Amino acid sequence: MRSVAAALLVMPVLGWALGFSQAEAALVTPSDIQVTHLELTGGSVDIGGRLSRKLARLFEQPGLLLLNEYQPGPDIVDPIVRGRRTFSLFTSGVQGNAPPTAIISGDTITVDLSSLFFGVSRGDRLRAWNIGGVATGTFNPDTLEFCLTWDHLFGNRRLGTATFSLQGIALTTPTAPVPLITTFVLFATGLAMVLGIRRRSVDVRQDAPP
Repeated sequence: MRSVAAALLVMPVLGWALGFSQAEAALVTPSDIQVTHLELTGGSVDIGGRLSRKLARLFEQPGLLLLNEYQPGPDIVDPIVRGRRTFSLFTSGVQGNAPPTAIISGDTITVDLSSLFFGVSRGDRLRAWNIGGVATGTFNPDTLEFCLTWDHLFGNRRLGTATFSLQGIALTTPTAPVPLITTFVLFATGLAMVLGIRRRSVDVRQDAPP
């Protein structure tokens, strides 16, 4: 009789908890989606200087940008090698900038790319220019496609502000309402039991790429 009574007491709690979980899951909106990666399909650069073509070619390539962590040069897009020099994009906290993050709200997307750098390496020496900023743009919840643009103001007054853009697909993970349902399941179970990296020389430049 005691086991029957325990089951009768637990079943309503479990039923309510499961019903609440389903109702909450049905209310997941685009703002509840966590972006983990950005699959890049291309981009563009509006900047002057003799290295502008190399930078533009890097942006035109497909790639993968990780969020909430930094990436070394070869991992975002394939680097360009010319003689003894290698041109690449990377993210770094060398200037105190946070790793890239993304926020989706309806059909808009905001990505913090303040830690994005353009680097030119030769041997163990690396010259780097910060080209990042807070990028904003459009997001398609059905296809997960995005288009981002941002401006970056260089210290070089002659070049002034450069404009960058990136397009691609946001790889996302829905946020599951796990903690609340877990609490109720544990409560019901308890009630039943009671009742029975290589270092490199880095030269971070404040001006624009030459």
